[in-house]
Amino acid sequence: MRAELEGKHVSGAERLVKEEKDIRKTLQELIRRPKVYDKMVLTVEKVQVYRVINKALPIYSYDFKSPEEAHSFAVMKLKEEGIPEEIGRLGIELLKKGPNPKGGNMRGAVLLDVETGQRLEPDMERGIRTVRVDWEDRSKIREELKRRGIKKHYLNRLMDALAIATKNIHCGVIAELCWSDDPDYTTGYVAGKNIGYVRIKPMKYEGIPVGGRVYFIKNTDIQTLIECLERKVFLIKRL
Repeated sequence: MRAELEGKHVSGAERLVKEEKDIRKTLQELIRRPKVYDKMVLTVEKVQVYRVINKALPIYSYDFKSPEEAHSFAVMKLKEEGIPEEIGRLGIELLKKGPNPKGGNMRGAVLLDVETGQRLEPDMERGIRTVRVDWEDRSKIREELKRRGIKKHYLNRLMDALAIATKNIHCGVIAELCWSDDPDYTTGYVAGKNIGYVRIKPMKYEGIPVGGRVYFIKNTDIQTLIECLERKVFLIKRL
């Protein structure tokens, strides 16, 4: 599902279902997801081959008094994953000002070289989108997250973001930095193989409609990475 308002992307989501009987229910859920929109595109595609990830990245949560404190912590966690401090701060600045070179948000993520600080995505206005990933049993994961104290309002956001971050690491991304462009949602995260999925709040002040994703990469075949992120299908079994 992709929704737009006045030509700008406002919401997007996808689901992988095993049974044809679940398609209608899933489409109804996706239709209700955007708050406001004037255009929505729904695409249904049959998947022939998929891979299974046994376990998602572990989840950790931290709260701070201000975005500035949160950003310093995020840079520190990225350093634990081997991202140089200056590159981590560059990622922060890209999301603060808006990653689109023409200003504002972009649909996909930035690919940031950790050695040179250069952006490597072929189309810097579009970015790279991590898609075709979901949970093998969403209802089971949702109930487990509820038991862990995750509020109902945040469940879908967390499940989608955690699935994306987990696939990214499996595809070869070293670490990820993210916060939403939703002006009312201030929680963001950093993620990596060693640090796990680290929820951090607040990564921005309320009312700011700018955000996005930065994928930190190194010494990789860009086309192979993009193929994995955008074309290969993954289902995640458990937390």
